Amino acid sequence: MSRGQQNRNQQGSRRRRRRDWEAAPSVRRPSQFYGDESRRIVYVAGEGQKTERDYVTLLNHAYGERGKFFLNFAETRKGLRPTEVVDLVRASASDPGDEKWALFDRDTLDNRDQDIPEAMRDAARYGVQVALSHPSFELWLLLHFQQFTGQEGGISDTVVQRLRAHREAKGFENYDTGSGDQGKGITEEQARTLTDPDKRRERTAVRNARKLVGMCAHGGCSGRDADHSVIPGPGTETYEQWTRRSGHAANCDPLKRDPSSDVWRLLVQLGIVEDETRGG
Repeated sequence: MSRGQQNRNQQGSRRRRRRDWEAAPSVRRPSQFYGDESRRIVYVAGEGQKTERDYVTLLNHAYGERGKFFLNFAETRKGLRPTEVVDLVRASASDPGDEKWALFDRDTLDNRDQDIPEAMRDAARYGVQVALSHPSFELWLLLHFQQFTGQEGGISDTVVQRLRAHREAKGFENYDTGSGDQGKGITEEQARTLTDPDKRRERTAVRNARKLVGMCAHGGCSGRDADHSVIPGPGTETYEQWTRRSGHAANCDPLKRDPSSDVWRLLVQLGIVEDETRGG
């Protein structure tokens, strides 16, 4: 086969993938609920353009219509620092008292150790909930299939490898490899793998993430102490009160919560999964 024919075949394959994606029910196209005053609007921002956005949109499609909520994910550029994520979600909200969540990672590849504590302080000051993932958001995806307790020091390679290799994580075999049509982001197959009618996957992820709070190196943290109520508004809580919402102790260093993922708290607060376990 000539090089020109190979290029044409590859281009045709990419076009077919795009058409298939557009023809299928897409996790990338949320319904718009702004006209429904009874629907709960929660403003969300993340540091990435793909996986976090796709996951938030998946929650909208799978549960938003039934749960009467809509997660309004702020459009962003790649590579925001945690403080910038907090600023973005504040700017995207209609009112300072609106529900707001900032999603960011510990990932040390861009040396954010100075920025994360500042972002946490800013979030507490302005009434923003934080879902910190240590080392990365991919830990939350892996927790749908297994527990993971290895301390990774902010490097997500092992987590991603486990996710790709897990026999029940259908569709994740090439996640973030650049092979085929899969880099980061959540495909239709992956979306189906992460959800099921009885919420078994989601309950497993919440249970696994909640247990990690009790295993925190600080020693005084417990998932049973997490507070899933809505923050009353900006300036209503001290940093210590705010951070105890996560179940972590008031003086627990977020940089040492290795491994951990607070995304479970978002699902519980939205009512997708009940905080049913008592251990941890």
